[in-house]
Amino acid sequence: MQLRPYRSTDASAVLAIYGPVVAESSATFELEVPNLDDFSKRLAGIAGRFPFWVAESAEGALIGYAYGTTHRERVAYQWAVETSVYVATSAHRRGVARALYGALLPSLAERGFVWAYGVITLPNDASVALHAASGYESFATYAAAGQKFGRWHDVHWMRVRLNPPRDGMAEPVFIGLR
Repeated sequence: MQLRPYRSTDASAVLAIYGPVVAESSATFELEVPNLDDFSKRLAGIAGRFPFWVAESAEGALIGYAYGTTHRERVAYQWAVETSVYVATSAHRRGVARALYGALLPSLAERGFVWAYGVITLPNDASVALHAASGYESFATYAAAGQKFGRWHDVHWMRVRLNPPRDGMAEPVFIGLR
């Protein structure tokens, strides 16, 4: 496996991983699989501001990705990011997600972010375990936060401190990896 920064030419492979998650699971509350054009624009916006990593198999197939994105829109929240990681079903339980977080979290810390939040739709023991293994701590669960496939789901929040919060901190660097 090789990790590298996201490129715009990866959009269709990223969608091939994400689409089944949207269509078949509650891991995301997105209800419809986005079309490639809209999804490409979304990914370009993320990669233009935040670190975005992909994992390739030895054969060159994209098997996972992870990125940070805006936690909340108000400027006072700019030191916090939400993280996402998705892995192709064929690559589950091979350390891909943990390796991706191993690249993503330091790159967020280098840019001056303070907190990274993982937002996990429950039940999802594997994601909770991944986040804990990556240094995240649980701090909140929102009961019945969203409904998908006619069923209500709790949303569990975990966080990892990337840098110590200090009064008067410089703004984080909003630039993606190239």
